[in-house]
Amino acid sequence: MRTNERRGSALVLVMISAVVLSILAGAVYMLFDANIRSQQWAKEQIQARFTAEAGANLSVYMIMGGADVPQGKLPVRFLPDTTVSGSWFDLGEGMGWVQAWVDPHDKNNQVSAANSYEVRVLSKVVSEDQSYSYGIGTMILPRNFATYATFLNDGGGGSGGYYGDYYRFDGPFHTNTSVNITSTTAGRDGDPWFYSISIVEDVYYYVHGGYAPTSVPQTGNLWIEPYEKMLMGEPYFSLGVDPIPFGSSEVMWQSAFNAASAGGLLLTSTEVPDGARMVLTDSTLQVRQTDAGPTVSYDLAALTNPVVWIDNLATETVYLKGIRSTPLTTGLTMPLTIGVTGHLGMSGSLFYQNGDLLDPDNNIMLGIIVKNGDFVVAEDPSWDGSADWSAPFSIDTYDVASLEYDAVIMVLDGFFKNEVYVSSHWPSPAIDLRIVGGYIINEEGWTTDPHGDTFGYWSDIVYDPRLMTMHPPFYPQTGIWDTAYWEEEPDLTESDIETNQQ
Repeated sequence: MRTNERRGSALVLVMISAVVLSILAGAVYMLFDANIRSQQWAKEQIQARFTAEAGANLSVYMIMGGADVPQGKLPVRFLPDTTVSGSWFDLGEGMGWVQAWVDPHDKNNQVSAANSYEVRVLSKVVSEDQSYSYGIGTMILPRNFATYATFLNDGGGGSGGYYGDYYRFDGPFHTNTSVNITSTTAGRDGDPWFYSISIVEDVYYYVHGGYAPTSVPQTGNLWIEPYEKMLMGEPYFSLGVDPIPFGSSEVMWQSAFNAASAGGLLLTSTEVPDGARMVLTDSTLQVRQTDAGPTVSYDLAALTNPVVWIDNLATETVYLKGIRSTPLTTGLTMPLTIGVTGHLGMSGSLFYQNGDLLDPDNNIMLGIIVKNGDFVVAEDPSWDGSADWSAPFSIDTYDVASLEYDAVIMVLDGFFKNEVYVSSHWPSPAIDLRIVGGYIINEEGWTTDPHGDTFGYWSDIVYDPRLMTMHPPFYPQTGIWDTAYWEEEPDLTESDIETNQQ
């Protein structure tokens, strides 16, 4: 009897052991299976992430290559639909599928706001009938020409584009060729100062009894300031950079012209003939064809598109100024762009009503576009006592303490220069010519006497810091895009990707 009891107990133990072993085996299997599934999930999630990154890179590449982006406020599907369901783009080669949406910043429609677009991409990878997704968000911004304090298409090593002591550029400086830089002061006193300088050629020209090609920020008596920052190289001191296409055949000036013809103000050479004079004050443009003729006024605040284009002939000149008063009570009161097909003459100072460039609510900004002609400092009849037009249409560039033009000036094919290159016609001593904004020009001609700088106009660029994030209405883009951020959004969903994010 005891033997049978022992045998029964052994059987129970064996059965219990079998059950325990079965449970352990099941647990090990479940753990192993879970581990495999976890690894599979991680693998597919990584693939989904790579697929999302590929879709985002493809979208950004297409946009930077010239693909259209939405012009309104609402997000728009970007990549084409290639699936049966009509909602996904197939990347091919087992990469999976993506949806890409481009969401314009809601302030893009504000004429002085910098354009920006968020590109959101959602991926889908299918493995064993289970789908995995991942999201990527990136913001890209088209770089506007207005960003530059100075842009020279032809810096002219050995000719124009000459910068020496006390020049200061508080915004980006770029030249599509090279440029002449010098200093005559002892040590580092007063040497030219740059926020950043980028040169397409691999040298600039140090002017010191000749034009010596130089590739370092310090040579001889010249220290390009701030020297310590320049020593860091790119992006502060950059040589051999890619050129930025320029000229009337390369730059999309047509956006401003089209805005003027559809909702702005387009004036022909009959309405503004050669020699006509214009005065801009508050939100009103006054035009007079002759001194004795009538004054025609245009209310610019009533325009749908705040753009004026003077479609004169390429050989014709019109003149533009503001009204200066002391204390200043008049000045431009709105964002505005003025385009001219021919020459434009600066016939006096032109101011913003609100000159506080650090005021976050100040969106007053003027853009000038000169398509085929030159931007010139007008010759003042006062130099030889010739008769001038009656005020306020007189030319005031001679008998003044200084000139100031608040604007971003673009000259696509011509020069920035004096209207007449004869030193005897210029004021002496040289008059300060202050441009509050920047100038983007094909080439710089002479504005001062090259021998002693005692005659003419000594130009001074006071950079408008708002230009880092703002630009005048319908002002041309460079074709270069900058990336503001790149963020992973693993929990992005189909409903999220098409939602307006403001």
